[in-house]
Parts: sequence; C-alpha cells; structure tokens
Amino acid sequence: MKKYIYVAVVIAVILVGYYGVEAIFSPSFEIPTAAVSRGEFVISQNASGTIDAKRAYTLSAPRVRGLQITWLAPEGSTVAEGEPVIRFDATQQMADVADNNSELKIKKSALERAQKEYTIQEKQLILDLEKARRNYLEKKHDAPRIAEEAKLEMELAELNFNAKLEQLKADVEKAEVEVQRTQDKLNLAQKELDQMTIMAPIPGLVVYLEIWKGSGMSKVQEGDSPWPGMGLVKLPDLSEMIVKTSVSEVDANKVDSGQEVIVIADAFPEKEYDGMVANKGTLARKKDHNSEINVFDVEVTILNHDEDLKPGMSASSMIIVDRVPDVVSVPMEAVFEKEGKPVVFLRNKKKVEVEVGRRNDSRVIVKTGLEGDEEICLLDPTLDEQGLPGDKATEPELNKGRGGPQGSQGGGGRGGRRRGK
Repeated sequence: MKKYIYVAVVIAVILVGYYGVEAIFSPSFEIPTAAVSRGEFVISQNASGTIDAKRAYTLSAPRVRGLQITWLAPEGSTVAEGEPVIRFDATQQMADVADNNSELKIKKSALERAQKEYTIQEKQLILDLEKARRNYLEKKHDAPRIAEEAKLEMELAELNFNAKLEQLKADVEKAEVEVQRTQDKLNLAQKELDQMTIMAPIPGLVVYLEIWKGSGMSKVQEGDSPWPGMGLVKLPDLSEMIVKTSVSEVDANKVDSGQEVIVIADAFPEKEYDGMVANKGTLARKKDHNSEINVFDVEVTILNHDEDLKPGMSASSMIIVDRVPDVVSVPMEAVFEKEGKPVVFLRNKKKVEVEVGRRNDSRVIVKTGLEGDEEICLLDPTLDEQGLPGDKATEPELNKGRGGPQGSQGGGGRGGRRRGK
C-alpha cells in the first residue's frame, strides 16, 4: 500500500506541477469589449491644416534710400493699433526737414515783399494814369501841339500801367512757385521722416521675417540696412483666427460654406474649438508637386477667441457633414462578416446578425439586431488564435471586399463622442 501511495503522490505532484507551470507561463487572452451606444450619430469629414490669422499685414521698409533699423518691437510681443513696431535712423530726414523749413521761411518772405510791391506799384500806376487822362482832357482843346503831347502822355501812362503790372504780377507768381516748390520739398522730407517710424495698422503679434543679408537669409534685426520695399515684420491679427486646410476632390462635394466644424489644435488636444466653413476653393489643385491627388482648399473660421492659438500651429478640423438622431452605433472593428452577412458577438460570444447603415471613420450605424444597451466583442471569439488582449483590427472585416456609398462616408468619431455627452 505504501508503494502505491508513493506512486500516487508522485503522479499528483507531477500533474499539479505541470498544469501549474503551464498556467503560469501560458498567456490568457481576454477579448476586449465595447458598449453599444444609442444617440446622435455624427458623420464628418476630417481635414488637417494650419492655424493662421484671418487678416495680417506685412510691414515693409519705406521707399527711402540709406535705411538702417535702430529699434524693433520684441518678436512675439503683442502691439495695439497705432503703436510703433519699427524705427529707422532719421538723422538725415530730420536735417532735411530743418533745412527746408528755413528755406520756406525765406521764400515766404520774398513772396510777401513781391505782393506788397505789387500793391504799391499798382496804386501808383493807377494814380499816374488818372493824372495823364485828366491832363489830356484839359488840353485836348488847346493848341494842336499841346493837345498831341497830352494825348501821348496819356497813352504812355496806359502802356506803362499794363507793362509794369504784368511784370509785378509775374514777380509775385514766381515767388509763389518758389514757395510751393520749397513746401513740396518740405512735405517730402516730412513724409520720409514720418516713415522712419512704422506704426501698427492693426493690433497683432509681432513676427520677424527673414531677409537677404548677403551671405544668406536670416531674421531681421536691429542694425540691418534693408532695401526699400523689403518686407520686415508680419503682423497677424489674433482676434480672428482661421484654419487653412484642404479636402480631396472625392470628398469636396460633401463640404460647403456654413457647415459646423470642430477644431482641435495639436498643441492643445484637450481643447475643442467651434468653427464654421468660411469658403471652399472653386478650383482643384495638386496636393503637392509630386502628388497626383487633387484637393480643394478650405478655410475654416474659428469662432472661439483664445490667445493661446498662434499662427503656424497644426490643427485638425472635423467638418460636420450630417447628424443622424437617435440611432444605435458600434465600433467598426466590432462588426465581422460571416457567410456574407455582417455580424457582431455579444460579451457571452453569442453571434448576432445585424443590418448596418452609414458610418464615419470609427463607428457604424446598426439598423437592426441590437437595442443599444449591449456589450460586444472587439475581436472575433470564434478564431482559434486571438491577438493580444486589447488589439483591434486595422481593417474591419466589414470593409474587406466591400464598397459602395456607405464606405465613402467621412470620419468624425471624435465629434460623435463630443455631441453624445
């Protein structure tokens, strides 16, 4: 008996050890599940793009020679409308204004003298002419010789009157031209002086531009001598922000002005901004130089104001194409094709045939077969070898070998989550 007992104990230990080790080192697979949801189903078109200001001004160097930057508003700072952004060395312009001011005073004094001389001479000439006329009237009945002399004196007075007045008038006009010419030079010098300080035409963010400096391109800085007309600083208005994005020509017919958009900046994935399609391009273009894909440009207006949003940030735009109220939907990877029919598996691995409808990039509507309170498997429990727990199919079996309009619906899973809260 002892012999049999020892054999039984050894066999039991071996069996316990074998199954114990197998239990420890053999992986156990749990099929991931997901809840079936009922509610609004959002169909959207996803598009990636770049945040930019709706309006922005580029501040350029004035059309003046010999410029040198002496001061710049700090890059990244925000300036109000009318505040200085760029200052240039204004030494020459200040000297020109002072010189022209002095010259203008001299020219104005000369004009005043010419005008006074005209007034004095005009009165004197009128007096001389009147005297000559009276003298002629008194002597025209005298002796013919005396009457002839009086007549000649009158005619000479008339000629002298006209000739001298014309000369005096020409002197005044010449002085007026000199004054205007000097005034124009002063105005030009003052204009150039005013251009030595560039003010912000709108409130915005100071962004330095790159300029050519002989050896290469680099950002503008104090001490640079830019060419006239060269762009120096970009001033985007942060009060109104947009997203510049594009959609493929296949999906372009789904997008139109006025559609609701959910914008998420890559830098702030936890924030969602309300947006609206402002406009869609009328002509298609190549996505890039080496691509055969045609796209339409789309501009999305961001309706929320947030100072954290800056031009150049990447963002995703979820353009809401349609909203289907009160429907049952499931993750696309939870739908499988068995014997040519779509099915899902409940948590207890029971197979349920379903009829599917429209879909977005992550979920699909189930018209019949589910009520909305079930829990379903995300992996096919009937397969002999499962993937690791939590793995999801990269291509749902529902999509394999199937096409049609249902498969062309744009994505918006995140929008469905947001609106279903």
